[in-house]
Amino acid sequence: MTYTFVKAQGGQIGNSLVEADKLELAKQLIEKAKSKGVKLLLPVDSTVADAFKNDAKARNEKSSSIPDGWMGLDIGTQAREDFAKVVESSQTVLWNGPMGVFEMPNFAKGTIRVAEAVVKATENGGFSLIGGGDSAAAVNNLGFGDKVSYVSTGGGALLEYMEGKELPGVKALE
Repeated sequence: MTYTFVKAQGGQIGNSLVEADKLELAKQLIEKAKSKGVKLLLPVDSTVADAFKNDAKARNEKSSSIPDGWMGLDIGTQAREDFAKVVESSQTVLWNGPMGVFEMPNFAKGTIRVAEAVVKATENGGFSLIGGGDSAAAVNNLGFGDKVSYVSTGGGALLEYMEGKELPGVKALE
């Protein structure tokens, strides 16, 4: 999702994953956030690689200046600390989606750092809801499943429910 927002703002994203059909929506969301005084926190830097594999050449780059032939596979060193600072000071955390390709150890650092921050926020009395199969897998694989408030594997359904959409399974239970 990051690189769709970065590209919508005119950034250079190299070979990073982008949803080209969502660029206009990203622009609208950026403007909506600005108009409402909401800070949209995007990673200022990324861990980039020259291939989609764990042992690829990797380095840190500004998220808006990723060279051709390179792709963002994790949030960068500064972004990890920026995100952790916000999460650790939050009273409510809804986390849906890992920070990078956490299945590859060399690109899991962002997910690990944010997971640690979610645990700290929870320990400080906050409520933490982990939603989605990948996020749930990451938190559980790190041994943090019992250190957060709630883990749900239904990420997309959870977000739709929070949007106020009627879910067929929930409707059947009513």
